[in-house]
Amino acid sequence: MSGVTMEIKIDKEFADLIPPLCKEERHQLEQNIIAEGCRDPLVVWNGTLIDGHNRYEICTRNDIGYEVIERHFNSRTQVLLWMIDNQFGRRNLADIDRIALARKRETVLRPIAADSKSQKISESNKRRHGKVIERKIALNEKVKTSKEAAKSAGVGERTYDAGKLILDAAEKGEIAPEVVDKVRRKETSIHRVAKDIKEKRQAAKRQEKRQAAAATIKPQEIQNVHVGDFRKHFDKVANGSLSLIFTDPPYDRKAIELFDGLGEFASQKLCEGGSLLAYVGHIQIPDAIAALSKHLRYWWVCCCLHSGGESLMKEYGIRVGWKAMLWFVKGTRDDKQKIVRDVVSGGREKSHHDWQQSQSEAEYWIENLCHPDGMVCDPFLGGGTTAAAAKKLNRKWIGFEVDPGQAAIAMQRIESQ
Repeated sequence: MSGVTMEIKIDKEFADLIPPLCKEERHQLEQNIIAEGCRDPLVVWNGTLIDGHNRYEICTRNDIGYEVIERHFNSRTQVLLWMIDNQFGRRNLADIDRIALARKRETVLRPIAADSKSQKISESNKRRHGKVIERKIALNEKVKTSKEAAKSAGVGERTYDAGKLILDAAEKGEIAPEVVDKVRRKETSIHRVAKDIKEKRQAAKRQEKRQAAAATIKPQEIQNVHVGDFRKHFDKVANGSLSLIFTDPPYDRKAIELFDGLGEFASQKLCEGGSLLAYVGHIQIPDAIAALSKHLRYWWVCCCLHSGGESLMKEYGIRVGWKAMLWFVKGTRDDKQKIVRDVVSGGREKSHHDWQQSQSEAEYWIENLCHPDGMVCDPFLGGGTTAAAAKKLNRKWIGFEVDPGQAAIAMQRIESQ
């Protein structure tokens, strides 16, 4: 039917298969249709639109006629597969949309391929899916895998899996639709967004674990873990009783205010010759040195090499491969005959806290800076890394943690050490 309109049904599942046009593409399509008419016919199956959804909407809204072609298929499954293959033919289709199509194709084919592989197709299935099953049996089609789906999408398997993760997260409401649009417009990468989703999920799991532990354990059951801000609990540690303070404060700019209190605490609680060793973010280094120098003697800056690869800090245009550790002492270092390295590297560990450092790093410094009958303190206990390392090395220890749930997680870890 040329230049006329007819009543066409819209099926949501079919419509959802159509990757959205970007704003510029849609505007150009509408201008072309207004100027030249709808040159390409719409395709329907039993009166339901299966190709031309954008053209149909534009024509209907602007009262422009269109041609309709009727296609014949034996089943809804055949229609879905035809639509997916048809969309793959679009030029400039974004990778995330190609992945969405391949993912849908994988979903549609999975039960058919499984039936084909087993060669056990019931009569009801044959009637439901028609010739498409018989064709796939004849071709002896293999069960679809992520690798095959990635190939059909024209992307690598790793990119395909990352795209699936993003699409799943979008369906669950974990990320906003705008995030997927940014991926579609290449304003951010598929792998960057997938990594953010994974880290967010991991953080949520850790938080859930912390909350569950807090509900079952009373924090003060282990007497040398104190729940609260160390600056308000000076009395929990005897003056001059600590050989080493080994800690990992927060890295944001606001947290710099903690270093003055940390320096004051260390100046009172460290024994003469005792050391304070603290991880710091690069942006904190100048202010942290200034705050700690009011109370202690600057000794050295040590380097902790990243074991999990470099981190990109776009705002500074830097790929960061190491983390600073500031070393301060009370008076002077008590045993300079023991030679230590100023570069260390441990494994990537985040199972007990989002900012957790490697236990092997803590063990190295505790073994070298705390004599066997000394005591180690961590004012920011977090996942309990310092305490676990001290316990393993048979050193006495004490810690502070402001989050009761996190304190419970730390205690479970320390008890199992």
